[in-house]
Amino acid sequence: MIRYIAFIAFAFLTGAAVADEIGNVQVFLTPDEGRDKLFPDAVEFVREVQHLDVVVKQQLAADLGRSFADDSLEVYLAYGEGHAFQGYAIVSEEIGKFRPITFMVGIDSRFTVLGASVLVYRESRGGQVRQPRFLRQYRGKSLKDPVRINRDIVNITGATLSVRSLNFGMRKLLALTEHFYQPRQSAMQ
Repeated sequence: MIRYIAFIAFAFLTGAAVADEIGNVQVFLTPDEGRDKLFPDAVEFVREVQHLDVVVKQQLAADLGRSFADDSLEVYLAYGEGHAFQGYAIVSEEIGKFRPITFMVGIDSRFTVLGASVLVYRESRGGQVRQPRFLRQYRGKSLKDPVRINRDIVNITGATLSVRSLNFGMRKLLALTEHFYQPRQSAMQ
């Protein structure tokens, strides 16, 4: 286990895309690299951790049609020149078939997806979900969109569970971001 943790730490620190012999862990981006990719013009990121209470979590799970394990949300607020707000960069995980997929989503101030990146992929199959061609489908999506296979997201043969996991993850992060930040934005206007 210590060797496994050391491997993951090495991969995150070096940013290497690697696979280990313990599983098929592939590290593609660090969280910092993911933020920079999603918000290339940002000059500052401010980290906030938002905590979910049980009642709100149950309500959001009911709205999403599925429960989720998260009890907090780690958000990086992206700011450009002159402290102009650019959006939210959020890291999350969803279980693929057996193991977690770690991904980052960029969400703008209108609560629509700017982009997404897969940071770490641990399954033996379905890694095509990390390809830009697939991830581009999420751009412009909001909670008003179904974000469902064969409705507005084209499936990848052999990666159906990974696609479903990312679809749910997108909807979950959009819902959580709106829950925590829409009242703040309304108060600022």
